[in-house]
Amino acid sequence: MSRLSIRWRLTLWYGAVLAAVLGVFGTSVFLFMSRGLRNRIDRELSDQMAVIEGQLAWSIPQVASQELAARHARHPAFDTQVTGSDGSIVMRSERIRQRGLPAASRPTTEAGGVYEDFHASDRERFRMLSRTVTAGDVPLQIQVATSLGENDRELSELMAMLLVAVPLAVACTLGGGYLLARKALSPVDRMAATAEEITVTSLDRRLEAPNPDDELGRLARALNGMIARLEDSFQQVRRFTADAAHELRTPLAILRNEAEVALRVPRESEQYRTSLEDMLEEIEHLSQLSEALLFLFREDAGLGSQAREEVRLDQLAREMADDARVVATEHDQSLVLDAPMPCQVLGNQEQLRRLLSNLLENAINFTPGGGTIAIEVDGDKNQARLIVSDTGMGIAPQHLPRIFDRFYRGDSSRSRRTGGSGLGLSICKSIAEAHRGSIEVESEPGKGTRVILTLPAVACDSGRDPKPGSLVAQGV
Repeated sequence: MSRLSIRWRLTLWYGAVLAAVLGVFGTSVFLFMSRGLRNRIDRELSDQMAVIEGQLAWSIPQVASQELAARHARHPAFDTQVTGSDGSIVMRSERIRQRGLPAASRPTTEAGGVYEDFHASDRERFRMLSRTVTAGDVPLQIQVATSLGENDRELSELMAMLLVAVPLAVACTLGGGYLLARKALSPVDRMAATAEEITVTSLDRRLEAPNPDDELGRLARALNGMIARLEDSFQQVRRFTADAAHELRTPLAILRNEAEVALRVPRESEQYRTSLEDMLEEIEHLSQLSEALLFLFREDAGLGSQAREEVRLDQLAREMADDARVVATEHDQSLVLDAPMPCQVLGNQEQLRRLLSNLLENAINFTPGGGTIAIEVDGDKNQARLIVSDTGMGIAPQHLPRIFDRFYRGDSSRSRRTGGSGLGLSICKSIAEAHRGSIEVESEPGKGTRVILTLPAVACDSGRDPKPGSLVAQGV
């Protein structure tokens, strides 16, 4: 059944459920009808038995025999047989004069008598009531029987009607169910046809959603959302590829040009030295760019370093601040550190060091002389925060939504050398997400920028160092 289409599976389920319901209903109706007819026959037999008992109660057996024969020997509906205690026949109806009625299967002295069915010689079924009564101190066994032929015909007609009506209803349901399933699932066919036509070059197309509020409408919205995300991802890949090609082409062109100029005419050794220094500078830029691209490629593919250890974020900030303070001093900048509490996270120390290094490099590059760069570490038992702020030029509001895009530079007037490759913040975001954290930027042009890194904390205990071995990682 799993190989059948959804239409046929739904249709067969419709039919199976209806067949089960109609089967239970038909069986219940048949049993109820059969029980009702049986109860009606039993009441009629009991009433007829009461009439005979009434006649016997006021007569002696000899007189009663004549009266019973006169009134019941040719009764159109009931056959009556009265037998003495010695087995002699006191009275018997005309229809059963030759064959009589069978003996009761149980003692007829039971309260209410004995009801039972039997078959006559012609295979017709009968219902019989047998009871022992006393007439003038003489015990007599009275048996009253009536044919069940009419009941059997009514039940046969009911059974025939059910055997015709139930399959017909199931067949109609199968046909109607198939048409209903076909109509209900027709949007799926259209969505499938549209989806098959969507390729890399036509990701702008969307699936039709006639009724956006039903299940298929929600499916269409979900698929359209997925296609939109794929379109955005492909655009980012195209943009990233084009930007990477451009970034790689520029230093290669410079290297080629330097080499051609150096080889064009003989030069002094100092001039060759200058050319080689320029070429080494471009090679260094290429190496940094290649390393950044490789890091992002590995992170995108899930191949980044999975090694995790307990890292003191405050100590890491202190070490990086000591290294960056030398560079900040050369730029006539002051660098301050505020890390009053031991704060421990679970992560990769080299990646976190790279993240903080990128943030400090950006702060130093875009803060003018006389400015201030601050590093702050704080947190609680659940989260650790590392904040790098500066008093630099700031970032315009229109650039903030895209500053984490790869190769994006908010200020196009900056040269490639001063502006970097445009991958620093992308790497920071990738590292933060790999540590199940987040990174945010707050900035105001002319007043400075504030970058907030939030990571799950193992422990942040104000005023005292965390004891080794007493920390439980809360997942990175």
